[in-house]
Amino acid sequence: MSTRLQVRLVIACVALVIFAIVKMINPTRVTFSPANMSIDPGKGWKQLKIPATSAVCSPRLVSKSGMINALVLNEDLTDAKAAAEKLQTSLVTAGKATADAFQQQEFTTESGLPGVHFSYTGKSANSETLLTSHQFITRNMHGRCISISYITSSEQESSALIAAIMKTLRVE
Repeated sequence: MSTRLQVRLVIACVALVIFAIVKMINPTRVTFSPANMSIDPGKGWKQLKIPATSAVCSPRLVSKSGMINALVLNEDLTDAKAAAEKLQTSLVTAGKATADAFQQQEFTTESGLPGVHFSYTGKSANSETLLTSHQFITRNMHGRCISISYITSSEQESSALIAAIMKTLRVE
């Protein structure tokens, strides 16, 4: 066996061991594609593979606590705060929320990634159920704004999950 092939095999084995160790340490970390962002929402979330498009990312996460999605926002939105303002304006224009329904705060993830979190409560499109939507907007490695959304009923809302998303959101 040539030396070059031996080196490649050793590198591949080391990479596989590192991957296995990372999976053992963070078994619940989920990477959204094509956003190239990940979170660790904790246990109890089922991953649903959905067709990824240029805007909609896969997987979608569902649990009794709600649903988590990721979206790649328009190319012209490269600032998280401006993206949050534009999303809020579009939600008000579409009648999904009132202008005074939003709460907004800036955050920094454990990895140092800055972002904007906003939330609002509105009625479900299909029923009179009140839903709370949390949007976590930050930028990926390509400078595109990404929105990680957590949608839940007011009764099932988890402050621990909100904190986990803000803490563990990172670029992959």
